[in-house]
This record gives sequence, structure tokens and C-alpha cells, in this order.
Amino acid sequence: MSKQVLIFVEQVAGTIQPVAFELLGAGRLLAEKLGATLGAVVMGDGIGHLSAHLIAYGADNVYIADHPELASYRTLPFRRVLIDLIEGFAEAPHIVLFGSTTTGRDIAPRLAAYLETGLTADCTELDIGSYNHTNAFDPAKIGLYENCLYAIRPSFGESLKARILGPWKNPQMATVRPGVMAALFPDTDRTGTVIPMAVNLRPEDLQVVVLETVRAVGELVNLANADVIVSGGYGLGSAEGFTLIQELADCFKNGAVGSSRKAVDAGWISHAHQVGQTGKTVRPKLYIACGISGAIQHRVGMDKSVTILAVNRDSAAPIFKFAHHGIVGDLYQVLPELIRQFKKPISQPTYATSTSL
Repeated sequence: MSKQVLIFVEQVAGTIQPVAFELLGAGRLLAEKLGATLGAVVMGDGIGHLSAHLIAYGADNVYIADHPELASYRTLPFRRVLIDLIEGFAEAPHIVLFGSTTTGRDIAPRLAAYLETGLTADCTELDIGSYNHTNAFDPAKIGLYENCLYAIRPSFGESLKARILGPWKNPQMATVRPGVMAALFPDTDRTGTVIPMAVNLRPEDLQVVVLETVRAVGELVNLANADVIVSGGYGLGSAEGFTLIQELADCFKNGAVGSSRKAVDAGWISHAHQVGQTGKTVRPKLYIACGISGAIQHRVGMDKSVTILAVNRDSAAPIFKFAHHGIVGDLYQVLPELIRQFKKPISQPTYATSTSL
């Protein structure tokens, strides 16, 4: 079997989660550098229709585990399916990737421990490279290792990047921070192979029963899929300022409210809205930062946005160094005017008409 990059696809109630498309985009690039195929494994109940979407977004092979016991995520059944899949390959996948989500952070280390391989968590970049190991204290590992997974993640408060390698055993594994990788544009003409999997669960895999699923408040704040995010920072001065932030976000069809950590720490808004190192990583079409200084901890969560507009009364604020557009002024004067302009009806163009005599 040729080299394979394998992606774990998260789905909820038959809907593929955005991080899966991001992983397919990253996995496609890695597979092309390796000359490998890109596989995607998805588990659930009644999910056969998802395979076409995964192929359109870059998968060559889609492994479908469709079984009633997989309708809701549970650690042990999902772990069993992954173990059976990987052990069933003639050659272990070269790379296996998970989203750095609640589910990914739960299942990935359990699989890595079983396979006795390394796992790098919360990566923000991935690449393929080589490594010349010369450590005399471990002669068995001396030599040139090619096709290594470069799992790159922030360290020291996001001030440095650490490149972590574990080429001595495949699969090389990593979890990837949601929002940092770019999904490919879907190509409905792509073809791929759909491979149904036999699901062989054991009694010990079914010890936990899901009685009810309750969505946390944080899951209702959909920053990951928002086209426009309007974020408020400590410069708002009080929690009341987020009323204005919400009003501006509501001007857009797919707008959402974000915040800086200082606003969350002040108790002005819930952590579900936080963007940054200890919050969410986003890449909307438009990011409007209001009263946010632009510290590195916030920047790492939003600097991949297509367009960044900063509103701040301090012309020396760091955010103006990387924002695409900036307004220096009192946000309580600027935002009402922005809202007024965005709420204006779009005037229809007029066209001159003529008649022939």
C-alpha cells in the first residue's frame, strides 16, 4: 500500500464539522508532498451520504463506519473502530490528523497511546521535511529521516514556534487548532473510493450509554462559520458596550460577536465569544476589532482574517500595524455611524433608456 495521510472527520447529527474540511485542505497538501493518498474516516449512524462531500473537499478514500452504536460520540466505540481500521492496513498510515476539539483531544491521545506513537497537540502549521538525527545516546535512531511530519505549534505564550518531530514510528500524529487551516474549494467532479467498514464492537466498548446530549452555550456562538465578526475589547469600558457591538454584528447576514480576553476576564461577556490564544481561532471575511489593542495573544486568533478593520482611539495601538484598514477615533462615535451606514438601503442603479425613431 502507498503512503497514506488519514483524517478523522467529526460529524454531528449528519453534519460535517468545519474543522474536518480544514483538515482535508491541510491533508491534501501533505499528501501531495509525500506522493500519498488522502483518506478520511467518518463514523456515525446513517452517514453514507457524507462521502460525496468529503471526496469533493479532497479525500481520495473515504472509510465509512455506519452503525447505530456510533450515532453519538463515545470514546471507547470510536477508539475501537480507529484501531481496527489502522491495524487492518498492510502499512500504517504515514500521518493521522485530528481537530484540536473536545472530541479530537479525547480520542487522539488514546489512539496514540495504544499505537505507542507520538502525538503533537494544538498545531497551527504542518509541513513535510527531513531530519538528520545524530544523538549518540540513542544509536538506534541515528540517521537521516525523510518525509517527517513537521508538527508546528506555538510555545512560550505564542512568542515562539516549536517544530516537533517523531519520525521513528508511523503513524505520525497531530491535532490541529480549528480555524488555522484553509479548506479547499469543493470540486464536485472529483472521484474517490468509498470503503464501508465492518464495525466489530466488544462488550467492554459499550459500558457508557449516552442518555441525552445538551449543547453548551459556547457551541451556540458560531464564530468559526461567521463571515463577519465584530469583536469588542477592554476599550469598550463596560459590558454595555457589547450592545453596540451586537448591533453592528446584526447588520450582516452572517455576523457574530467576538471579544478579547480582557473583556472576558472583566466579566463583560462569556468565554464562548473569546478570540485568541486561549479562545478561538477564526478567519472570517471581515474582522472588525473595536477597542482592542492587538496584543499577540489576540492577534494569533484572528490575523488570518481576509480583511481586518480596527477602531481604536490610540493611534499607536499595535493592532494598526497588521490591520488592513484603521479608524482612529472614539468607538462610541465611530460605531453608530458605521451602523447607520450599513443599515442604509442599497440604492438600485438607474439606467437611461432610448427609443429608436
